[in-house]
Amino acid sequence: MIKRTALLMIIVFLMSLSTAVLAAEPGSGIIEGDIVNRTEGGSSVADQDIALKTYSNGAEMGSAATKTDAKGRFVFDSLSTESGYSYQVTLTYQEAEYYSEQLYFDEGETTKSVEVIVYDATASDEAIKLTMAHTIIHVEQGTLHVEEYFLFVNETDRTYIGSKEVNVDGTKETLRFFLPEEATELQPGYGLMDCCIYDSESGFIDTMPVLPGNKEVLYSYRVDYKSGAYTFSRNVNYPTAGYALLIDGEGIGVDSNQLVAEEPMDIEGMRFNYFSGSDITSGEVIVAHLSGLPEANNPGGIIWIALVLAVLLGGFGFIYLMRKKRLQPASTEDSLDQRRQKLLVELAQLDDNFGDGKIPETTYRNLRAARKAELVELMQRSKKEGGNR
Repeated sequence: MIKRTALLMIIVFLMSLSTAVLAAEPGSGIIEGDIVNRTEGGSSVADQDIALKTYSNGAEMGSAATKTDAKGRFVFDSLSTESGYSYQVTLTYQEAEYYSEQLYFDEGETTKSVEVIVYDATASDEAIKLTMAHTIIHVEQGTLHVEEYFLFVNETDRTYIGSKEVNVDGTKETLRFFLPEEATELQPGYGLMDCCIYDSESGFIDTMPVLPGNKEVLYSYRVDYKSGAYTFSRNVNYPTAGYALLIDGEGIGVDSNQLVAEEPMDIEGMRFNYFSGSDITSGEVIVAHLSGLPEANNPGGIIWIALVLAVLLGGFGFIYLMRKKRLQPASTEDSLDQRRQKLLVELAQLDDNFGDGKIPETTYRNLRAARKAELVELMQRSKKEGGNR
């Protein structure tokens, strides 16, 4: 009886150990690096808390911690160099999170060097502007599917972390987005993460820090119309250098005192009314009166929006992460396998876009980590449901 009890205690103890302790056996790998502050005259990077996340075949297994020395250097050793293991350096610097790229040891390699770029933080959004903004409206039966695309630019060498707190844990608002009162089925896409957006009185807000350089954001929603006319309006929250409004469908009238009618665009057999504006100041309200809206169903969808953006931006790449959100949730019939395949495609496209220099490095790391985490979750759910059948 005593032996059996002892054996059970050992089993319980082993089960209580974290997966990381059981899986991450010591090895000969070393990851060394530097934290570099790219803000001119920036603050010290000495004595910073650094974490190293360990992944096995894409699943996070645990993390280790250390601190930087007086020059911002750090070292992690005794790491497994086996195939399938990868690592990522993370730190929080002046309230903003920063990540390294995913690190792998090649065959025979034992040392990896990495540089993590950080910036001093600012609570001022004066330097946040929109290089371009696009609204694409696809007309369907009794409803408008509206897609918004923004290309923000932070013109300083400081990371904007926001100033207004949105909850008790100190999370701060960074970017503001407008939604009509009747908007439903908000779908956050590229550049947004479910964990970091919150509803607001006039739409929703993002809480992710805005690093120096460009930041792309894409989202969609629906608004219903009951007659053959609808007045579309949207608030301008940031100075906007260029704005484009595109509306699909022949015979649809568009009247706007603020926008200039351009030549219609024909894409894959569909015609888009095209209106443009420039140098729009913060606080303006763009208004466009739509008339002649059809009552019959007009098939189409996000593929047309992707094609329009590709034409407008010269083939710029986009990733659509369409997920259920606040307001009225969008329905989906995708199986776990279909969703997993979509995530794999998105990961591949994300890698291509980063390799081509189309997205900032930090944005790439954040989005890739989020998609890999969702992929692991789907795989675990699929395995669990398969075992319950």
